[in-house]
Amino acid sequence: MTEEKTGVKNGAANTEMAPQEDGTKVPLTNDSPEVKFTTGNDPPNGDVKIDLPAPTFNGLSKEELMKYSDDPFWIRLRWALFILFWVGWAAMLVVAIVIIIQAPRCAPKETLDWVQESAMIKYDLNAPIEADNTTGETHEDLIKMAADLGITTVYLEDLISPQDFENINTGLYTKNDVLNVLKAASANGLHVVTDFVPTQVGEDNTWFQDPEMKSFFKPNSRDLDFGNSGLLEKLTKLFSGVWKEKGVDGYLMKIADTEELLNASIILNKNLEAVDGAVVHGIVDLMQELVAGFEARIYREFLDEHAIDSWSYYKFNPTVAQGKISEDYVRLVTLSLFLVPGTPILDGINNTYFENQKTFIKSLSDIREKESVQVGKMNFVNGTDEDVIAFARVMKGTPGYAVAINMHNSNNATVNFTSIPGVSDKGDNALRSTVDIAVNSHNLGRSDMSSVFLGPLEGLVIQFVPSF
Repeated sequence: MTEEKTGVKNGAANTEMAPQEDGTKVPLTNDSPEVKFTTGNDPPNGDVKIDLPAPTFNGLSKEELMKYSDDPFWIRLRWALFILFWVGWAAMLVVAIVIIIQAPRCAPKETLDWVQESAMIKYDLNAPIEADNTTGETHEDLIKMAADLGITTVYLEDLISPQDFENINTGLYTKNDVLNVLKAASANGLHVVTDFVPTQVGEDNTWFQDPEMKSFFKPNSRDLDFGNSGLLEKLTKLFSGVWKEKGVDGYLMKIADTEELLNASIILNKNLEAVDGAVVHGIVDLMQELVAGFEARIYREFLDEHAIDSWSYYKFNPTVAQGKISEDYVRLVTLSLFLVPGTPILDGINNTYFENQKTFIKSLSDIREKESVQVGKMNFVNGTDEDVIAFARVMKGTPGYAVAINMHNSNNATVNFTSIPGVSDKGDNALRSTVDIAVNSHNLGRSDMSSVFLGPLEGLVIQFVPSF
């Protein structure tokens, strides 16, 4: 143990006390956490410098806090803060509810009914095709054909007997053949549509002969009265019961040229919603347009009439059309029918057409599934060459598609799509009518949307990212 000149000893054993200003005494040791001794030449004369740390505030003790707990001021402050918290919380809740209620509603996502989504193929039970390369034509060929074409709706013509609406038309078909096809279609997720009941029946019709159904017909006539609510109820039961059980989902009303028939189709559609049934009108036979001199102008007028303000069902027989217009024309018409608003109904598909065109049709079916093609806005390109038909299907938030067909047999053409709102500067070529490959399976290059090039009798589909 050492000792300084002042006589104060260093170390833990030193029990001498140093007086403080407040009258207290602190033990003089180097180990004390409260006191720090400084020795050496500073300060001079051998004095000892004592450094005391500044006092720190360690908060109030429990006993001290309890003295304030019952103070009226603190009681009122606590209650004020408590009330302020819950009032603020309730106010935020009310504001959130008001914002939710008054916020503008998002428009429901537009969708198509199943009868509109897919193109249809008309299948002739009396002339089936060999699609699965087996030992002959069976109902399984229909399933294979629909899958290869990317089509989910099959049109079987005139299944309903004109004499008895509850039975199969055995004057055209064998009952077992029909039932087998309907069963196979249903098992494989295909929808089946047939023709609506005739508006005028024969004298041997069971409904016409039934006195209890006399009110279903117009006076002194064999014409069904589609303004009669009882008739519509009877048809609803017929379609949702007997024919739904057989496997038929929809009905094409070939003629709906009166307000009575249009209203009947609307009522029947609503009544059949529960069984996912459909009665549609707006059937258009494109074959009537394929007269001598068929050209882009005539076709554009046809599309203006049927594809802009209404949803049409376009009956088109490509094999018969090839006898009136060239095969290249047929491909151009087919390409455009798949991509305008409306549902194409392909008729007359034989083995040759199926094998030669199935890749092309499947590509069109794949593009048709895109949201912008199904429900996007359609705008024609104005000011194009008179031999060119060009339009775009655009919808915000999903890829758009531009379609152009050049119907001249020798001249090239250039199309500027950028005049259509939402069309971007560049796009990816998705399908060419002159290249028979699966869509998006091969790089077809890109196009400048302000100058899309088309060769003679060529069609092109371009995918682009909309710009708004």
